[in-house]
Amino acid sequence: MIKAFRYLKPFWLSVLMIVGLVFLQVQFDLALPDYMSDIVTYGIQYGGITDTLPQALSEDTFQKMQYFMDEKDTVRLQENYEITAEGSTLYPDAEGPVYLLKEDTEEVRSLIEEPFLLVSFLNSPQAATMMGQDPEAVWAMLAADPSAADQFRAALQQYTEGFTADNLKAAQILMLKSEYAKLGIDTEKMQNDYIFHEGILMLGIALMASLCAIASSYLASRTATGAARNMRADVFAKVESFASEELSRFSTASLITRTTNDVQQVQQILTMLLRIVLFAPMMGLTSLFKVLRYKNLAMVLGWTILLMIVLMIVTFLFTMPKFRIVQKLVDRLNLVIREQLSGMLVIRAFNNEEYEEKRFDDANTDITKLNIFLNRVLAVISPTMTFLMSGVSILIIWIGANAIDLGTMQIGDMLAFLQYATHVLISFMIVAVIFIMIPRSSVSANRIFEVLETEASILDPDEPKQLPEENLPVVFDHVSFRYPNAEQNVLSDITFTADPGETVAFIGSTGSGKSTLVNLLPRFFDVTEGSIRIGDTDIREVRQKDLRDRIGYVPQKGVLFSGTVESNLRYADENASDEAIENALEVSQAKEFVDRMPERLQEEISQGGTNVSGGQKQRLSIARALTKNAGIYIFDDTFSALDYQTDARLREALNKMIAASKATVFIVAQRISTIMHADRIIVLDEGHIAGIGTHDELMNSCSVYQEIALSQLSEEELAR
Repeated sequence: MIKAFRYLKPFWLSVLMIVGLVFLQVQFDLALPDYMSDIVTYGIQYGGITDTLPQALSEDTFQKMQYFMDEKDTVRLQENYEITAEGSTLYPDAEGPVYLLKEDTEEVRSLIEEPFLLVSFLNSPQAATMMGQDPEAVWAMLAADPSAADQFRAALQQYTEGFTADNLKAAQILMLKSEYAKLGIDTEKMQNDYIFHEGILMLGIALMASLCAIASSYLASRTATGAARNMRADVFAKVESFASEELSRFSTASLITRTTNDVQQVQQILTMLLRIVLFAPMMGLTSLFKVLRYKNLAMVLGWTILLMIVLMIVTFLFTMPKFRIVQKLVDRLNLVIREQLSGMLVIRAFNNEEYEEKRFDDANTDITKLNIFLNRVLAVISPTMTFLMSGVSILIIWIGANAIDLGTMQIGDMLAFLQYATHVLISFMIVAVIFIMIPRSSVSANRIFEVLETEASILDPDEPKQLPEENLPVVFDHVSFRYPNAEQNVLSDITFTADPGETVAFIGSTGSGKSTLVNLLPRFFDVTEGSIRIGDTDIREVRQKDLRDRIGYVPQKGVLFSGTVESNLRYADENASDEAIENALEVSQAKEFVDRMPERLQEEISQGGTNVSGGQKQRLSIARALTKNAGIYIFDDTFSALDYQTDARLREALNKMIAASKATVFIVAQRISTIMHADRIIVLDEGHIAGIGTHDELMNSCSVYQEIALSQLSEEELAR
């Protein structure tokens, strides 16, 4: 799977942008629980007051705070607060002027917080209960004897002895809220304003997180799709470079699956890796650092994560081998479908529909059963993860509620921790899902790179030579050929020369090596021994493209592509002139039926040429080769689908064309009538040359040729 990452290299800028966007999304998402905690704690519990330092003090409170300060501190207090005009509209309920804080510093905080807390405490009902006297008596005592301040300071310390920092802060804020109310400040509006302000910020952050998520998802999909496109193109290009040896290693159905289904699997995992797998660890690890402040709760989370990791590993080890089998079963199913669709007429002709239905059902059932099994295994993961998340949530609420009761945690903090813990668990759940999907994608990636890393047996030379422009003799010099892993040669010691303007024909019994011999010339196979030269240049010393540019090839089985008649002819040479196309149609005897088509050259040809007859398909295949201005033409048993009259007319027109172009023609045929007028006929028998010569020469000297000829034509026909 790691090898597939190389296809992300052209998209490195998009990948960097995705990483940046995902990072921003994580930061925005992780900011939301803190804002929610602040709204609960400060907005709801503390009425919108976020600081324990009084920003405004009534004159009464300001004067009473001085009971708990020495002269120096009193001077500093007066220096740090300024007096407003009496009767200010900002503080309608204040009796006398209001003192406003000038500057918030640590020095001011240490100076003010304790005296303010003492004043607020002594004005509270709790102080009256503890000391058995009302606040007025307390202040009268302090006015009469300022040294009594130490006694009241000790009472406050006794009262707050069991307070945590959070309890003390809560008490300070509640007392400050009471002070603000005494000044006539609308504390309800203060609370609403705070909640509204924080809520707007949360909405803005959530919007930014959503925009980052949308942008990163778009870029991830685009990047993974581009990588899959390049991968699919590379697989197709690699398959195009394969010789028959490599093609025989992979079935056609398997190559189709690898190019489509396997690439799709890799594309899907790349999308998830770029988007979700980047997001999940960032979110999970960052959230994990956030929750480490609370050791007890973090321990619960840690054990849960450990269980999830164990579950992921077990699932990964259990499903990986099964996914390998799934892809092989997909290959098998594609193979069966391809065979059945291409052989449908034969299946119907022999009434074997039931047999083929059973064959398809067996392949379909096997892959269905395995997929059901895998889906059942994977289906257990989601409820298991959900159960773990629900259990952790319950434990967090239970432990958090006890902490809140003891005063060691705020409600907002517990809710924030719950959200962070959910982020951590969801992140690990996402990673678990990815780990479940990785096995199948890894199998698909391995199958793709198995094709990409297969070395083609027929390669271009490092320093290719150029073929001369003029037509030169084609020389087969002691050529032998053996298929890979075969024990015997298919062709042995084949030696002959074909001159420009000459027609060389090959004939022999089935399996004698005729088609194999002509397929050596365009390097569909490479010779095992000996050499094939054009002039003095070995064909292995030139690029395959340059070699095949000089050859017009017509295979045994006529192959047409979906498109029009013209697009099929221009397949040989897209720059061919209209005159060249018309000439090719005329020589191949295809003009007569093309002219009868309603759209003529623009007539649609269906895939595989199924809307034309076998003879018409063959003639269009011949016309396609003749459209190309080639120096060498190969006709591999391409006249067998033609009737004798069309065959004769085509050969006559072809001979005139060859005489004018001085091209070299190789014809493989089964019918004597097709080749009896060739300049040279080569008779093959079990891979050896049984005779070379003209028709008349071979009738006198080659017994193999005589047997073939007499089996097809009478002596009178042969004498013509």
